[in-house]
Amino acid sequence: MRNKKSLGSTILIVVVGIISWFLKEKGFLNSDGSFAGKPLSTTSTGSGDFTKVALSGQGWELLSDCQLITGRNSDGDSFHVKHEKGETEFRLYFVDAPESSYKTYGGGENNGKRLAEQGQYFGGLDQSNTTKVGSSAKALVKKALTKKDFKILTKWEDVYGPDRKYCLAVVNWEGQDLYLHELIVAQGLGRIHTRGADLPDGRRYQDQKKHLKSLEQAASEKKVGAWGL
Repeated sequence: MRNKKSLGSTILIVVVGIISWFLKEKGFLNSDGSFAGKPLSTTSTGSGDFTKVALSGQGWELLSDCQLITGRNSDGDSFHVKHEKGETEFRLYFVDAPESSYKTYGGGENNGKRLAEQGQYFGGLDQSNTTKVGSSAKALVKKALTKKDFKILTKWEDVYGPDRKYCLAVVNWEGQDLYLHELIVAQGLGRIHTRGADLPDGRRYQDQKKHLKSLEQAASEKKVGAWGL
């Protein structure tokens, strides 16, 4: 009898775990397990709205044999990647995705101020909705980078220190090769913020920011992602 109860409890735990994972993937639960409500709306990438991807350019190195390492400092704008030269934690140029959860650190510090700044960017979202956007950005990036054909373009520039490097990520989304930072902005899941760079095709940094602003404006008008909350 005890063995049957133990087996039943194990099965129940597994089923609950699977349901919880599914709800998080679909945006119904936040990363901390709290109810996220209705999933954020998204929009089709369409065609002609995104920069034509270039895989070479002055100062850029292409890493084409890339694999996402999940569970290691991965969120909507940063991720750990295994590639032909080793393993590197990368951070995207141009975008900052909201934090996916409220966190406290040693010494009593927390990310509450950063969450408030991120929420303010999207029209004054409260902390719950801001982390909801962050969770959706994290899920989108994970989905985009779990495909085997994503690529990294990097200049090996440090992010505050030598442990992380800035990059552009190229992903295939709905049959179209896109820069990941553009996709995040177009889906309303990240603010145009942090370091930028001239693109491999020679487009200047400021011109790319203007292009991102046009993608952001379209997302706002369509009320997708954070703009629909």
